Amino acid sequence: MKNTEPIKLNKDFRRLYYRGKTFAGSNIVIYASNNGRSYNRLGLTCGKAIGKAVKRNRVKRLMREGYRLLEDKIKTGIDIVIVARSRAVYAKCPKIERELSYALNKLGLLRKNEENINCSR
Repeated sequence: MKNTEPIKLNKDFRRLYYRGKTFAGSNIVIYASNNGRSYNRLGLTCGKAIGKAVKRNRVKRLMREGYRLLEDKIKTGIDIVIVARSRAVYAKCPKIERELSYALNKLGLLRKNEENINCSR
């Protein structure tokens, strides 16, 4: 992840839980808020209700990969916390990515389509 720093402090997670915008999907819940920085910060949480460590780590990998695939489309200067729900254990990567994309779009965190992008070098 290029311009992303992890959220590590409990106070940052709590600030997002209480003051951030929220979207609840079937597999994930997203909390987001502006951070006033020139880069994004990402926090991932999986409770013990998800399962043992192997399942929790798999779900976190899926969420991290979904974020990585969408990272270029996300606006900068945002704190994002993604919380896994118990159904996320059975989800595949494309489903998590689709739900994450939908949630970020609903929260207004995705950039508008930039039509004049020149990808050829």
